[in-house]
Amino acid sequence: MSRQAVSKHIKVLQECELIKPEQSGREIYYHFNPKKLQEIDSWLTQFRKIWETQFKQLDKVLSTINKQKK
Repeated sequence: MSRQAVSKHIKVLQECELIKPEQSGREIYYHFNPKKLQEIDSWLTQFRKIWETQFKQLDKVLSTINKQKK
């Protein structure tokens, strides 16, 4: 991966506040921000419930089809 590509990905992660930069002399250290990931998980919960319902319905349909074949 090129240096430019890495820089671009780091910039996106910083904009999303998933990583925080810490300047130390000429070097920059990046630290992961787990609180932001928890926010994302909370947001995804609503979709997770929808998908679980959809998959349960799909399981029922596939089970019915499987029983009809036998």
